[in-house]
Amino acid sequence: MIYTVTLNPAFDKTIYLDELIKGHVNRSVKSIMDIGGKGINVSKVIKSLGGESIALGFIGDENKDKFIKCLNSMGIKNDLVFVAGETRTNIKIVETKANIYTDINQRGFSITPEDLEELLSKLRSYAREGDIFVLSGSLPAGVDNDVYMNLINILKEKGAIIILDADGEALKNGLAAKPDIVKPNINELRMIYEFDDDFNSIVSVGREIIKQGVKKVIISMGNKGAFYIIEDEVFYAKPQRVEVKSTVGAGDSMVAAISFGISKYMEDKEIFKLAVSSATAAIIEEGTKAPSRENVDELMKKVSIERWM
Repeated sequence: MIYTVTLNPAFDKTIYLDELIKGHVNRSVKSIMDIGGKGINVSKVIKSLGGESIALGFIGDENKDKFIKCLNSMGIKNDLVFVAGETRTNIKIVETKANIYTDINQRGFSITPEDLEELLSKLRSYAREGDIFVLSGSLPAGVDNDVYMNLINILKEKGAIIILDADGEALKNGLAAKPDIVKPNINELRMIYEFDDDFNSIVSVGREIIKQGVKKVIISMGNKGAFYIIEDEVFYAKPQRVEVKSTVGAGDSMVAAISFGISKYMEDKEIFKLAVSSATAAIIEEGTKAPSRENVDELMKKVSIERWM
């Protein structure tokens, strides 16, 4: 079974307008409301690909009903810990004339030690050898930057496969616990490593992470493509030219495809093709809607994967 863990979920409101003019009244062309948070987005894409997952994590008690109703309507199983406060609403502003994307993310609710212990108890009860756990996203108030490290250590004792997608100190500390797979984007990687902009330097950082005990590293680079690095091979995926409607959720789609591919015992190259195609399919969707399997399959026919030196 695949489990996604979202510590800081959100309602994602995407607002479309021709141009954002600061200091003036702006009128939107349209708006879309989705449920999100990185792990929740991963569960949505897993479902779209034809897989199943259970969404774990926290949810604000004050507006939990609407959020859970959305999960249930999508057929996503969930067992969330209810915490005091309200689940945040993140604003995504899309300026259609200039293709400018602006995110305004709220901080969200605050977590108590008792809340965290309830979540840890759920993880211990669910985790079995070979289960896949996706740990991803920002941290709410009240949670220390070593939380992913602690979660990874607990899950490794159970024999689970762990995918980490985080940034900053949370990523740095999480890497110390040696998750099986990490998927930083180029900006997240630059927060904790120094390297040049050329591809060989980027690959060198990925190989360094492998030496530290991580089994697979996927580095997404936006319109420059992506790298998939394992112990003895490096694959590079060229970017595909598509009409970008929203950049939100592309990385989550990649993580979802990786977890889905592992659950189906796919080979590494095929997992990478699926991941890149899922990320590309995500950016041609509006808001944080999961990409359709039909679009993913069509893009898989076109994706170019090559072995790096």
